[in-house]
Amino acid sequence: MVDKKTNIATVLANLQTTSSGYDLIRYIGLPDMLGQESDLILYVMGKNIARQAECGSLEEIKEFFQHVGWGDLLIVKEKRNGYIYEISGELVQARKETLGEIDFQLEAGFLAEAIYHITEKECECVAEVKKGQVLLHVLHN
Repeated sequence: MVDKKTNIATVLANLQTTSSGYDLIRYIGLPDMLGQESDLILYVMGKNIARQAECGSLEEIKEFFQHVGWGDLLIVKEKRNGYIYEISGELVQARKETLGEIDFQLEAGFLAEAIYHITEKECECVAEVKKGQVLLHVLHN
């Protein structure tokens, strides 16, 4: 097997699909196959994707979220030790209504790593669904 590194920008520019197949794999296939480890694995996958995506600004992170169908990323609050972001949009709402409980571990991992590359501060991110809002708490040291 040849080890070929695929450029994320090329993949995003050339693949235009609906998200239903992605949702089936992410919310049904992976949790069934990975069990209790699925949250951690999705978080690490998000970090790995962010390393390859190489977003250089918050605007690029927002564009990435929109392009891959993760939703609209908005900064809610900037704190001394981190940030609070909200993910919203039609796809996020449709997933919540259709699938009930959904997780945002992939997005959290991606955001933690992407913010690390911008700020050069080690980051972790915790996703929270609160009163219908999806909040991502990015904490750095």
